[in-house]
Amino acid sequence: MVNDNLTTKNHTLTAKNRTARTRTAQAGTAAALALSALALAGLAHADGHTMPDVTGRGLVDAFQTLDYDTGIRFRDGRGAGRHVLWPASWKVCGQQPAPGTPLKGRQITLTVVKDEERCAPGAG
Repeated sequence: MVNDNLTTKNHTLTAKNRTARTRTAQAGTAAALALSALALAGLAHADGHTMPDVTGRGLVDAFQTLDYDTGIRFRDGRGAGRHVLWPASWKVCGQQPAPGTPLKGRQITLTVVKDEERCAPGAG
């Protein structure tokens, strides 16, 4: 009886672990697909000349405005080190380089917060 209870508990824990791993993998896949779609959207809207002003825009809109040939890095505007998993729920508070800077091959850093959060003074 005791062994049966332990076996049942082990099977339950194994099933919960499998479910958690599946959800994590699904979230990662969804994030990768969202970022891939944004990268492709950027192809159609890239001007390739200078850094536009994307401060205050939603992250999806900012992606669509930026040059597709440019590396984009995110910085959590709250300083918590959070990762952007679903770009549609984030907005841009700051950017480097400044608007008007030539983009060709430059790394862009966007300071972002969740849509419902306020940008910190001087973010960027």
